[in-house]
Amino acid sequence: MMTLRTTVAFTLGAFVAAFTVTERADAQASNYPSMQLPTASTRDYTAAVSSGAGTTALFQWREGWQPRRHWQLDAGLTDRKGSDNLALFVGGGIGQEIARARGDQPLDLLFTAGAGAAFGGGYTLVRIPVGVSIGHTFDLEQGMAITPYVHPRASVDIASSGGRNGGSQSEVSLNFDLGVNFQVNSQFAVRAAAAFTGSELAGSQDTFAIGFNWMPAPLARR
Repeated sequence: MMTLRTTVAFTLGAFVAAFTVTERADAQASNYPSMQLPTASTRDYTAAVSSGAGTTALFQWREGWQPRRHWQLDAGLTDRKGSDNLALFVGGGIGQEIARARGDQPLDLLFTAGAGAAFGGGYTLVRIPVGVSIGHTFDLEQGMAITPYVHPRASVDIASSGGRNGGSQSEVSLNFDLGVNFQVNSQFAVRAAAAFTGSELAGSQDTFAIGFNWMPAPLARR
């Protein structure tokens, strides 16, 4: 576990980075919010729809493989704004808990890393994100809870196009998510998030997503 001083310094550093880096971009396989809570999952599934840079239908599967760690699969389709072609995207990643909220510090922190690619219309976009999800869960009555969180991520983005005039470009960018998870009961939650972007390669439109999260009953934490 991190000491309070280390946790505060790490958290402040993440927020400073998010506001001082001039280029920002989504750190996912396509341009959509990460929908990533600041705690490791045992097993859960999320189905979501994102809009802003076109319309994205998104499915996420998270599976725990150690008590404080999970791996993740993202897949879906994007109808990109200004394009006549659908883009298929797929990505994978891991989440590792850095700290859990306790008496001497109020924050949950989850380190995230992954890679993903989107394909469509002769255009390929590869993204390699690294970040940290930071938040806190507030317990409510009747087993409900609400978790606001922030998820800044630095990303290496590589775009390539085919054809005679094709080529490739790369950049380092930053995405900044603000999200909230409303836990209805031990199995179901509603999750919403906004991603503030600025990548030249992934598209500069900010995006918003809302989805439903399901945790199978035998693995429900609450």
